Amino acid sequence: MAKRLSHAVNDGFAGTIAMASQSAQNAKRARELQKTMDSQQKRLQSVTEPFKGLSREQMTEILMMAQRFKQQNQEKEKQQRVEREKQRQMRSRGMGGMER
Repeated sequence: MAKRLSHAVNDGFAGTIAMASQSAQNAKRARELQKTMDSQQKRLQSVTEPFKGLSREQMTEILMMAQRFKQQNQEKEKQQRVEREKQRQMRSRGMGGMER
C-alpha cells in the first residue's frame, strides 16, 4: 500500500515538476527576448536620432542623396571589377606569350 501511495505521489509531482521546469525555461526565454528588444531599441534610437527635427522635404533630400551615393559606389565597384578583369587578362596573355 505504501508503495502504491508513493507511486501516486510521485506521479502527481511529476506533472508539477515538469510544469515548473517549463515555467523556468519560459522565464529565461522571456528575459533573453527582453534583453534583445532593449538592445534593438537602443540601436534604432542611435540610427534615428540624427534625423529628429528634420522636415519631410529634408528627409526626402537626404534619402535621395543616399541613393545617389549608393549608385556611385555600385558604379565604382563595377569599374574596379572591369579593371581587375582587364589586368587579369593582360597577365594571362603575357604569360602565354612567354611560353611560346
